[in-house]
Amino acid sequence: MLPNARSEFLAGCRDIAPVLVGTVPFGFVAGVAAVGAGMTPLQGIALSFFAFSGIAQLVVAQLVAAQSPVLLTLAAALVVSLRFLMYSAALSPHVAHLPARWRVLIAYLMTDQMFAMGTQHDVVSGERHHRHYRLLGIGVTLYAVWQASVIAGAVAGAQVPAAWSLDFVVTLTFLVLLVPALRTRADLAAGVVAGAVALLAAGLPYRLALVVASLVGIGAGFLVEWRHRR
Repeated sequence: MLPNARSEFLAGCRDIAPVLVGTVPFGFVAGVAAVGAGMTPLQGIALSFFAFSGIAQLVVAQLVAAQSPVLLTLAAALVVSLRFLMYSAALSPHVAHLPARWRVLIAYLMTDQMFAMGTQHDVVSGERHHRHYRLLGIGVTLYAVWQASVIAGAVAGAQVPAAWSLDFVVTLTFLVLLVPALRTRADLAAGVVAGAVALLAAGLPYRLALVVASLVGIGAGFLVEWRHRR
């Protein structure tokens, strides 16, 4: 049976389901962090709807708590979000045929999780006319769960004990995405090099370690792939 819009959308919902186990506490942490930084629950929720980026939301919360200038806060959020340029470049060949309204919607819903799931072979190689509905299913499901988790965290606010160490959930969430993605020697090289550079560059200002590690890791992956093909 050929896939249709509904079946592809539901397939996307199923694809992202295992990742939601880490998304719920991650979003909860983001909501708690916003209120803990001095924002009202409404401001923390509005930040989530506007940015829809867990890392950016945590960075903004940290800088708001430190009473950093607005321009510096915006610049830091932009820096940690530069990875989405790389995501867009990788995904664009698969959505270039779509109308502008679809591309804008997918761009807004783009997250690390959506990129990791959306670039898997069975998603991007699906039937051309309906595979974007699979991306939509991934994005909408993650968006709804994320916002609900952030709202819960913002409402709970500072009532969550620090002893719970919920911030470690952020690391676990990205490990869940990383491990299944390491399928080739190039993938492994990119992951190992990026991880090492991130640790070595952890002291860089404005969270630049993430951007530097991403670029160096991509370079390492390309180099290993190039040598393998030769």
